[in-house]
Amino acid sequence: MKKILIADDHSIVRLGASVIIKESIPDATILQAQTYDEVYTHLHQEGFELLLLDINMPGGNNIKVVKEILALQPQLKILIFSSYEESLYALRYISAGACGYLNKNTAMSELKNAIQSIMARGKYMSEAVKELYIQKLTTSKSLFDENNPLHKLSNREMDVAKHLIKGLGILEVATLMDLSSSTVSTYKSRVFEKLNVNNIPELIELFKLHSEEQQ
Repeated sequence: MKKILIADDHSIVRLGASVIIKESIPDATILQAQTYDEVYTHLHQEGFELLLLDINMPGGNNIKVVKEILALQPQLKILIFSSYEESLYALRYISAGACGYLNKNTAMSELKNAIQSIMARGKYMSEAVKELYIQKLTTSKSLFDENNPLHKLSNREMDVAKHLIKGLGILEVATLMDLSSSTVSTYKSRVFEKLNVNNIPELIELFKLHSEEQQ
């Protein structure tokens, strides 16, 4: 019997995902978590084959959680199921150890396809992410960064930028990421310098522009 953990702070998402999983794996045992603390509690108590993970939940929301989770259960297959743009985040989370990344705006039939692909082959990439992956493999890093300046950001810088464009202040970001406010300020300065922006509205517009380019 396969054990699957759905981690999302929206009950309607957990319900919908449960239905899709049952269609794909009728004998699956499904558990749910609404926060990262609940995720870690489950992982400490029992083993799972698949974790369907929303990266925007209380207690986490940064790329390092993938490595933290895999440190607890190295064989666990993680499918990121997020509202964040695939074009900006998918390759980062896959590089960190996730088996796949799927945007929540995708049709539910694709969630079924993603789950079946990961359970059968251990990996899933949407057509859009495959194109990005091929582009990264066949294009020099400097040109890849030039095409989309957001690729210049490190994972930590990307996490900080993600919080800033949501309207969070330095202290709030520091609390969420378990960093000092001075460290967050340093990351913010690096983000502004690398992206050549002067304020948060310009940062928001840049993220919006390069998200739309991938659609």
